[in-house]
Amino acid sequence: MKTLVIGLGNPILSDDGIGIYTARRVQELLPEESPIEVIEVSVGGITLMEHMVGYERVIIIDAMWAPADQAGQVHVFDASNLPETLNTRSTHDADLPTALRIGRELGAKLPEMHHVQIVAITANQVLDFCEELTPAVQAAMPDACTAVFRLLSIPASSVEQETK
Repeated sequence: MKTLVIGLGNPILSDDGIGIYTARRVQELLPEESPIEVIEVSVGGITLMEHMVGYERVIIIDAMWAPADQAGQVHVFDASNLPETLNTRSTHDADLPTALRIGRELGAKLPEMHHVQIVAITANQVLDFCEELTPAVQAAMPDACTAVFRLLSIPASSVEQETK
């Protein structure tokens, strides 16, 4: 199954960079001969969807805002659990389900919703200009990497030692 891993976020906005940093670590830990592609994306909406064209499965790693006392938790779910929102006025800001629906309506070959999986790390400091993660979010990176490798069906035991 042609697979893409996307690290989503902005590495100059503190914890919003966790998706990018985790994707970089996943790339480092993947076997050299792995057919899995890993990229970094800093925008959502239609542009994010366009990166998914031609793939059968996509794993998105991203920060998910939460109160400070809940930062550093890892959640895994698929895109079918994301609601479409009605507050978008521009396709540049389209939520993921809407962007995927538009792409399909235009004939783009995109993965099914249950094959778009999200590894979300709860974070609170996502608007502060800083190139460092907070300690709680930084500490969640090994678990996020392990979650990605489980979704990729790569035995976690083969990478757990390297992610710690």
